[in-house]
Amino acid sequence: MGVMIEIRKYRQSRHWAVYVDGELLAVVVYRKGAVAIADMLMRMRGRKEAGDAGLRITN
Repeated sequence: MGVMIEIRKYRQSRHWAVYVDGELLAVVVYRKGAVAIADMLMRMRGRKEAGDAGLRITN
C-alpha cells in the first residue's frame, strides 16, 4: 500500500500544508515549497518502493 501525500491550504491562512497519510508534516509560506517537500518525499519513497506513492494538490 502506498503513501498518500497531500498539499492543501492551511486552515484559513495564506500558508500551504503538506500531509502524509492525513497527518500534518509541514506548513510553508509558498506552494512551491510544499511541492518541493512532496517531491523529495516521493523520491525518497521511490528508492524503497517503486513508485506507489500518490500526490494530491488541493486549494
